[in-house]
Amino acid sequence: MYMTRKDLLSFLKVAETGSVTQAAEALGRSQPSVTRCLQDLEATLGFALVERVGRRISLTQEGVAFEEEARRLLAMFDGMPQRVRARVAQAKQPLTISATTALGTGLVPHALARWGLDQRPTEIRLMQAAPNGVAQDLLNGAARVGLSSLPLDVPGLRCLRQFCGPLVVALPECRAKDFPEGMPVSLADVARDRVAMMLDQTRLQGRIMHSLQTAGLEPSHVIKANSTIAALQFTRFLGVPSIVEPITAYGATPRGVILRKLSEEIEFSFGFFLAETAAPSRDIMTFFDVCEAALFDLDPALRRIDAAPDAGK
Repeated sequence: MYMTRKDLLSFLKVAETGSVTQAAEALGRSQPSVTRCLQDLEATLGFALVERVGRRISLTQEGVAFEEEARRLLAMFDGMPQRVRARVAQAKQPLTISATTALGTGLVPHALARWGLDQRPTEIRLMQAAPNGVAQDLLNGAARVGLSSLPLDVPGLRCLRQFCGPLVVALPECRAKDFPEGMPVSLADVARDRVAMMLDQTRLQGRIMHSLQTAGLEPSHVIKANSTIAALQFTRFLGVPSIVEPITAYGATPRGVILRKLSEEIEFSFGFFLAETAAPSRDIMTFFDVCEAALFDLDPALRRIDAAPDAGK
């Protein structure tokens, strides 16, 4: 046997009125019908729910304990249509992503590859923008999620996850023998004469320039690009070493380019963002999960720096 919504309603009305007769009248049903529902429910549960005390019916100890469960089950039954409609509407809603070039190019394709076709939203839209553009896309509703480098201190946003990892040096493949895999490379080894780096005054460029100055280096030829993809192409076609963030470097390494760890620690930090008013739906949180898993596959040196000390282990 199994319990039905009708059984739960009958039990709760008897618990409320203390009378099968009054419960039947309130429900617009016959007294035998209510009694039968109580008996069916007790048979399903395996214990008595009510007992007669004089002319009234009282709940047994089990009945008192079950009353709260019955209310919860009834609320679950009654709310089911609304939940199903909401889930269908959510499934039809595109997953719109606004990301900086590094994260949109280097991370998102790897993340989506980990997300089963039957699990991910049927429509996904990726827009690439500068960090402030990512913020505006979130604030005006053009995007549901944002992936951006840090800092991104814009009112109305919240950062759900933060990560950081060391920059790497990209070299032409012909120099693989000079710089064996697994051996860190110093700036002095690769950036004395020519170097490509990032063009962004408030982010990586300043950190790279500071490290060069600390090492006493002043390259005679410098190429600056506002995307890692461009810097990697300079390495491929011009043979110039480039100092770049690790996401694009490992996630979209062009043919003919090798990557090596830097001896100097220059960090790239980034985060996953939502608008402050947005609810983190299941598809968004799953997307963040596959992004995080893909990150640590791309570069184990990356680490999560918000409240998740075990991430990446």
